[in-house]
Amino acid sequence: MLYADVTRLVIRNIRGIHHTGIDRVNLEYARWVHLQGGGLCLRRGTELKLLSRESWGKFLLSDIQPGSPNRQKRQQVAFLLRALAFRRSVPPETTVAVTTHSWLACQKTWQWVQSRRKRTFVFIHDLIPIQYPEYSHPREKALHNRRLENTLIHSTGIIVNSCCTESGVRDFAEEANLPAPPILVAPLGQNFPEPSAPYQDVKSHPYFVILGTIEPRKNHLLLLTLWRELAKRYGSKAPHLIVVGRRGWECEQVVDLLDRCDAIRPYLVERNKSSDSEVLALLQGARALLMPSFAEGFGLPVQEALALGTPVISSPLNAIKEFAGEIPDYADPFDGKRWLELIEDYVRTDSRCRSAQVARMKGFQQITWPQHFSKVQEFFKATA
Repeated sequence: MLYADVTRLVIRNIRGIHHTGIDRVNLEYARWVHLQGGGLCLRRGTELKLLSRESWGKFLLSDIQPGSPNRQKRQQVAFLLRALAFRRSVPPETTVAVTTHSWLACQKTWQWVQSRRKRTFVFIHDLIPIQYPEYSHPREKALHNRRLENTLIHSTGIIVNSCCTESGVRDFAEEANLPAPPILVAPLGQNFPEPSAPYQDVKSHPYFVILGTIEPRKNHLLLLTLWRELAKRYGSKAPHLIVVGRRGWECEQVVDLLDRCDAIRPYLVERNKSSDSEVLALLQGARALLMPSFAEGFGLPVQEALALGTPVISSPLNAIKEFAGEIPDYADPFDGKRWLELIEDYVRTDSRCRSAQVARMKGFQQITWPQHFSKVQEFFKATA
């Protein structure tokens, strides 16, 4: 019997936190396991408890997002809490897919898993807290170290989203003098909802989108600084910047610009509670997706934009180049002059750079979730 751990997904739904890329991966695994006739579980205390089958379609598998009306949200949470009450533990000698990092640092839960003789496959999304601790919460490096150590010691196999992440896991194992279990590289797939209508306040202006939680490694500060220059140069004809994503941690300078910079306010739209269909509509109408990140484990927004036919200007990160190749235009995340040149070119209706990328996009090979799960299924069988 196969089970999917949805601990993080449940917690974030209850708290009303909008789904990130990791949450969407978790949701896709839950749906896939459901189609395989398996079950869902989450950590309660030190054990993995089963979710009632009734709750799957009504809450988790329907991809209900925090933008739901308050009354409906309260009903959903109340239903879920009833569904979680007094559930039995996941049976012994079963397989569990753990696709988030939520409890990997907990030694007691791993001991319980081992005592029940479970085959555990863990999805490692990135090693950013270890490789780039300056872009993470101060406690994340030590916490992620424990997650990786426990996973290397106790898991049956590891799934990663890119060769970059695989390389990071193997390097970590070597430095920690720990053997690595079998590792599968399986790039993420796509599952697009129906797009909503374009936003009325941006459809009449050329605009760019930056998509992702507002945190230091996403480098929002670069773009907001550039937009001040664009506003100075072009005035009312300046393009708009749509900032999509919730406000995260240690981003005070970015928040100050978002809240208090009068110079860019007329050309800035912040959306931190947009649904997936609204984000899709925004991407489809954008001159380009902007991705000036310092570090990524995969780069899901880039893949989504290219699959939609929207050009991308991105940092030249190896994880992104693995699937995007030379299709996007790349600019160093510290090279503000180059970013400004590209944005000024892309906003033009006769942009040569944008037209050239649109032509290159014809060679983009979209990855689907069925392709992803075909690899995962073979991996599970091979490690039986």
